[in-house]
Amino acid sequence: MVKAENMREKDLKLLEFDKFLTELSKLTPNDTTKERILSLKPETDQKGVLEKINLTQEFIDILNKEGYIPLSEFPDISEPLELLFIQESVLTAQNILDIYRILKISRTLKNFLSEDVKNTEYLIKIYKNLYSSREIERIIAESIDESGMIKDTASRDLYSIRKGIKDLEKQIISTLERIINSQKYSDIIQERIVTVRRDRYVIPVKQNFSGRIKGIIQDRSSSGQTVYLEPVSVVELNNRLSDLKLKEQIEIRRILKFITDILRKRADLIKKSFETIIQIDTLYTIGKYSKEYRCRFPEISERFELVGAKHPVFLMMRKDFKPIDIRLNRGVVITGLNTGGKTVALKTAGLSALLVQSGIPVPVEEGSMPVFEGIFADIGDMQSIEQNLSTFSAHILNIDGILKNATERSLVLLDELIPGTDPDEGSAIGIGVLEKLKKTGCYVMATTHFRQIKIYALSDSYFSVASVGFDREKLTPTYTLHYNSVGESMAFYIAEKLGFDQEILETAKKYINENYHRFEEALKELEIYKSKHEKELSEVEELKRELIKEKEKYASLNEKLEKYRKENWKIIREETENYIRSIREEGYRILQELKASGSGKSLEDFIKQKKKQINIHQEKTKGEEFNIGDRVRIKGKNSVGEVISIRENRANINFNGIKIWVDITDIEKVNEEKKEKKTRFSFSRKIETPFRPEINLIGKTKDQAVRELEHFIDRAVVEGFSTLRIIHGYGSGVLRKAVRDYLDKLPYRIDYEDAPYNEGGMGVTIVHIK
Repeated sequence: MVKAENMREKDLKLLEFDKFLTELSKLTPNDTTKERILSLKPETDQKGVLEKINLTQEFIDILNKEGYIPLSEFPDISEPLELLFIQESVLTAQNILDIYRILKISRTLKNFLSEDVKNTEYLIKIYKNLYSSREIERIIAESIDESGMIKDTASRDLYSIRKGIKDLEKQIISTLERIINSQKYSDIIQERIVTVRRDRYVIPVKQNFSGRIKGIIQDRSSSGQTVYLEPVSVVELNNRLSDLKLKEQIEIRRILKFITDILRKRADLIKKSFETIIQIDTLYTIGKYSKEYRCRFPEISERFELVGAKHPVFLMMRKDFKPIDIRLNRGVVITGLNTGGKTVALKTAGLSALLVQSGIPVPVEEGSMPVFEGIFADIGDMQSIEQNLSTFSAHILNIDGILKNATERSLVLLDELIPGTDPDEGSAIGIGVLEKLKKTGCYVMATTHFRQIKIYALSDSYFSVASVGFDREKLTPTYTLHYNSVGESMAFYIAEKLGFDQEILETAKKYINENYHRFEEALKELEIYKSKHEKELSEVEELKRELIKEKEKYASLNEKLEKYRKENWKIIREETENYIRSIREEGYRILQELKASGSGKSLEDFIKQKKKQINIHQEKTKGEEFNIGDRVRIKGKNSVGEVISIRENRANINFNGIKIWVDITDIEKVNEEKKEKKTRFSFSRKIETPFRPEINLIGKTKDQAVRELEHFIDRAVVEGFSTLRIIHGYGSGVLRKAVRDYLDKLPYRIDYEDAPYNEGGMGVTIVHIK
């Protein structure tokens, strides 16, 4: 049974889950995505964890295949979306422009991922929430420019009003310029400029002479020496201008209301699409992290094992850190010096589990782990001055909370088990804690210095032991975890190496009982055996690495070969397409000549020329190629056989029922009487149904549509039609793009455009052949 408090905030903080999310959020430029990343929480249900893992992995696979995702910065439309759900609300032009950008991003992602998501199980579910509408995009683009201003062409009325405003402003400015440039008023004009005060056009006049020009004072300068005068000759014009500007604002609001109402009807779809874009950007951010740090998902199983694991936060903060191997059947007790190695091992294990259960891969070479219902930690100095708790009391209270909440599906991480008290009493309590956790069936990682706890772990089958490696020459830890080893006591050894007083050390040894000496000697022998075993293991690992390198080298060569073959095929295909295009261009020119002159001479010359080229090619290849059905023999042999298949430079030959593969260079054709193959050209017109200058490509694949369009255009040219309708629909825009790309490549002189709105709009392309 899962207990209520299975993922405590303080455990997440102790294991630096929040620090990792902060570092991860730096990989995206979008604040909405940052917020989503910082709010991530580990899943505790196995089904939920697998769904998160599979979703992330499907996205990473696409990212690795494509190399990038067309998604960078995007606006936050949370507030405009809230307004859309309030009836009669009107969005600002900037709000609408932001939604327009989201719709464009949604359409781009939809088109980009359309093929890749077909083979996914989880990603396709969120992909389906991407909403796009070219029609809405068109309406907004025709109404609002990139700066967020309403275009003059947004409506006829707005165009008319703004034209009136411009004409009036021109008239007002012209009138005022005549005044300020007049010799009559040259001595009273403060500055020869026309300016605006209180939304009315005025001129600057010297204070003492303002009475010489009849008008209304709209403003004064801060010094009081200048008054801004609206001459009476422009008062009526300014009034009319103010009226037009008021009408302009009313018309702008009407346009914004019209677009807002269109968006309001699709508010739910736009909101889902926006949420999906945030989710895709979150996956993209995780994918960028995964790619940079070579992360992967461990297999989900009952065994907890991470090979070559690195602490994710250390890695992202560029701290030096040697990878470690973490192996945990159920429980492990780690011993070693106080140098941080043991704590890092615990934090690496705990944080890796939290990330995997959040759908984030981890920097490991390989591994496996269970899905934990709870991950609990007692790490560091838990002392609390505010709560008047000593180190020992704080640890006891925290461990008590862990014991009350832990289940058999929990991971418990205990660093320096029961510190801050008498070693004998601390050891006894520590053993009691381990016994309780064993009865619960938890996964346990604990570190200790206490000899009694080491001996307990050695004697109990539930727990294995491990020690942090130590370089005896350099007197420094290696941070490598050595399993099935408690490590030898290094206190006397290090003191001797550092030149500590030998007399004091000898005195100290007398206070250690004989059993302890035997125990230490046994450990020393065990460590020697372990070192020998690890050396042999290291040699095996080196061989394994070399084998992997060879495998990667072979894979790289294979990839290069495949790339070479694809590039060559692409060149051949392009040459073929160019040849067909040149034939079509020449054919079109000849057809034009036939229409103009009525003579077929140019067509006959064209046929003769192409026939000659084919004959020349046949002569060149004669005797050099073998075809299925050719009668051949092996050079120097008399037996004659028949070629039944050819693969690259080898042929399969049937010699009276015996089939063998031989190199083409080792065989020759047999000179037998054969009927000479003649190349004939004949032109006949197939009886076809009457041609309609319209084709419907909806429901076709891209390749099918292009093939049918090719035949349709060619026949239209032959039949003499000058205007054609191509129906491709809206959809994702793939067919429309394919049609227009094909039309751009044609040798014919053509123009094309969208059909009128009431005849299909952007779902139909009208073609004009000149």
